Amino acid sequence: MIHVLKGPFEKASRPLVDLLIRHRCSAFHLTMIAFFGTFVASILIYYQNWILGSSLFMFFSLFDALDGSLARRNNSAKPIGAFFDSVMDRFSDSAILFAIIFYAFNTGNRNIFLLGLLALIASLITSYIKAKAENFLEFGSIGLLQRPERVLIIFLMLLFPKYLLLGLWVLVIGGYLTIFQRLYSAYQKFNQQSLS
Repeated sequence: MIHVLKGPFEKASRPLVDLLIRHRCSAFHLTMIAFFGTFVASILIYYQNWILGSSLFMFFSLFDALDGSLARRNNSAKPIGAFFDSVMDRFSDSAILFAIIFYAFNTGNRNIFLLGLLALIASLITSYIKAKAENFLEFGSIGLLQRPERVLIIFLMLLFPKYLLLGLWVLVIGGYLTIFQRLYSAYQKFNQQSLS
């Protein structure tokens, strides 16, 4: 859903991207800033510093949203950059969800612990399906909860921790629906490929 805003976001962020390029900032720099910033945010979440942790998480997620725009803007977009960015995104997603899981473990909240684990699995499998399918066919952005939607939901549930359980339910249900959507889409595309 949110990915349809990619074009307007790139247009709105162009002045900032141009500023970063003038200061010799690369897409690699933005990817690493986003990862380490998310790691710091995860530590803050673990210690229940919800407002600062959620704010840093969203702030550094914006850096991650800019790295692709920057690479395209200065004509430095390469497959290895997209590959590296995807790997670091998985680390970032895992870090923030692990923080929630460990928080639940320490406070003895079994529901949040279990849903956190299920949300982590859904996040990783969703990305894996796309990565694997793209080895064989054109796949594109498919599904209800892609990474931008997950980031927004995580930000909101961390900013308002009394809704943490609700946010995790949304991540889990939406995540597994997305897995089903991607598996079904891949199945259809493979069938079409075999018929052509």
